[in-house]
Amino acid sequence: MVAIVLLLALAGCGGSGEDEGTAGSAKAAPEASPEAPATGPQASDDAPASDRAAITAAVNEYIGALDHHDAATICGLFAPGAVVIAELPRRRETCDGSMAASIGTRPRGGAPAWRSTKPIEFEAKQLGEDRARVTATVTHHFSDRKYVSVEDDVIYLERIAGRWLLAKPSGTFYRAVGYPEPPLRSLSPPSGW
Repeated sequence: MVAIVLLLALAGCGGSGEDEGTAGSAKAAPEASPEAPATGPQASDDAPASDRAAITAAVNEYIGALDHHDAATICGLFAPGAVVIAELPRRRETCDGSMAASIGTRPRGGAPAWRSTKPIEFEAKQLGEDRARVTATVTHHFSDRKYVSVEDDVIYLERIAGRWLLAKPSGTFYRAVGYPEPPLRSLSPPSGW
């Protein structure tokens, strides 16, 4: 009896018996080899000191420009095409105009409006020669709170023509322009990295 149960169990391990192309079957995910490299950007231990200083300066300038509602500087700190105007709550013809109109906007549903952000700590990681990721601990001030909210932000940068620019908007950006919560996509690397 035990032998029959084992044979039936082993026979069932091979799948449903249907062709792989039929609707009732599911393809198994390939098993990762321990020797295979992980997909996605790989971080080195730390960015070299010269790059780390430039990366940190770019992140400080970005957060400072948001804090001062400096739309022109904010737009200039992003790589071309990184800011999608359609994602901003108040759209104008230009990035500068859309940014100026959107910073500090109260989120839909009556959530408190963002007022300012202060950086507390940065950790810069090199993701190849011209790419980097900064994990930043920041405090956000909102319109209806006397206390600050502490959050971690993930900021992706790329070096273009010798200058470190933001490769995509981060969580702090979305907070500043009126999102009640940063979208999950703000944490992932830019497409194609």
